[in-house]
This record gives sequence, structure tokens and C-alpha cells, in this order.
Amino acid sequence: MLNALRKSKQLTSIALERLGDYLALLRIELQMQGREMRMQLLGFFTALIGALYGLLFIGVAIIVTFWDSEHRALAAWIAVALYLVLAGAGVGLARRHTGKAAVLTTLREEIKRDAELIRESL
Repeated sequence: MLNALRKSKQLTSIALERLGDYLALLRIELQMQGREMRMQLLGFFTALIGALYGLLFIGVAIIVTFWDSEHRALAAWIAVALYLVLAGAGVGLARRHTGKAAVLTTLREEIKRDAELIRESL
């Protein structure tokens, strides 16, 4: 019984010592994750603006091409349908790639390693 109490006290002191390390690691990982997310958002926003202008001018080009023909209204509706299909494809692509991101992996691995060490020492 005394041996178990001694081990328990040692494990508690180890865990308290590691708590500071965990907090520091958490702060570092959150900073890194935030920087990565900002850069990704900037890249996606830039691509979105470029794609939006590109699609806008494709639609205008389709309509202007058929302006002097009897198919002008059909060309305008084809441009609208093209936009809707591309928007649906974008939503589908986004939904397919939405999942669990690897957030705080280093901290998670460190906690797992320490939990394994505690289990082994008990």
C-alpha cells in the first residue's frame, strides 16, 4: 500500500511538471495552426476572386458571341446554367474534402506517450 502511494505521488509530480510543457506546446501549436489557416484562407480567397471574375467574363463572352442571333436568350440561360453547375460542383468538392483536420497532433502524441509511460509504470 505504501509502495502504491509512493508511486502515485511520483506520477502526480511528473504530471504536474509536464502540465507546463503541455501548455507551452499547446500555445506553440495554436500559433502555427493559426498562421497556416490564415495563409490557406488568403490563398482560397484569392483563387475565389480570380475564379469569380473568370466565370463572369466567360458568361459575358458567351452572351456577346450570340448577341446578333436569335439564340441570344438561349446563350444567356446556358451561361446561367453553367454557373449553377460549377457552383454545385464546388459545393460537392468542398463537402467531400471537409473532414477532421490534423489539429494539435504534436500535443496529442505527447499526451499519448506520457499516458503509455504512466500505464507501464503502474
